Amino acid sequence: MSKPKLCKIKFYTLIVEHWKNSSTDVKSEPFVNIKELIESIIKIRKKKERFQDLKEDRFCFLDNATISENNGTTLISGLFKSARNEFKPNIINKQTGEERKNPKSLSEGDVHKTHFCIKIDSNEVYLLLESNYFGIHINNIIGYFAKFYKILLVSQGKSTRLSLNHLVIPQDDFFESLQTLEKTKIAEVYFDKQLLGSRALKFSNRTVSLKNEIKLTLTAQPHESIKEVAIDLFNNLNSEQGGSDITKIRIYGNNPDGNPVVLDTTFMTRMDHVEVDLNTETGEVNSTQLLSGMSKIAISI
Repeated sequence: MSKPKLCKIKFYTLIVEHWKNSSTDVKSEPFVNIKELIESIIKIRKKKERFQDLKEDRFCFLDNATISENNGTTLISGLFKSARNEFKPNIINKQTGEERKNPKSLSEGDVHKTHFCIKIDSNEVYLLLESNYFGIHINNIIGYFAKFYKILLVSQGKSTRLSLNHLVIPQDDFFESLQTLEKTKIAEVYFDKQLLGSRALKFSNRTVSLKNEIKLTLTAQPHESIKEVAIDLFNNLNSEQGGSDITKIRIYGNNPDGNPVVLDTTFMTRMDHVEVDLNTETGEVNSTQLLSGMSKIAISI
């Protein structure tokens, strides 16, 4: 038996930060090597060697992943499994109130699945993650990838002076999210490449070899914010008169909790849930349906 369930999806970008001569001299870029990393993890045949210990006697591992490529875009979908061992209290029947000993061994735990989908294109690495209270969360996944990425780099004789990180992409209204940012440090403005050949810039119209979009990066002075500039850009994009040359805006800053976030106009109307079947006997969602739905959202970004 099954019943429908809405699974909420959260959005992030994955980045790698390379340390140079000091902790303040850092170069950040999209973590495009995530594909190579996941391939290396999946090749580990002994499942226990994929384990990562978490807090409170919990552990997790990458169970499976599928990789596909099309027109320069890579899509990776899969799931993590996690469990808690060293914990076997009595179990109780909700219908009868009868309590009995837990048949599990102390080294066993209930399996919880956390589904994900990663999209890699020329500009960004997006992570779509199932919001699962009983599963694992973004910090667990970043820690997991960081552990195995350093193992991979050591095996290749490469430097491990780097760290993996993520940026949150809020699903709230773009303008409202922009207003709440404590610091607005960087704004990226995207234009169609045809702008180069327009009357405004008077460049050559020979733009065939260029990517479809041109990116203009605006950076705030130290200890300053460019929030007002970002608001003007957003208003231009959404002008009632139309005709804006801007195709997309991304704003990097910090939310009121001090956490780094990125606001992206691409996600202003993005669906953030997938309807799937819930197995009423096991309480598990249909993984095939969930990964398919997440992949469709990722492709549409």
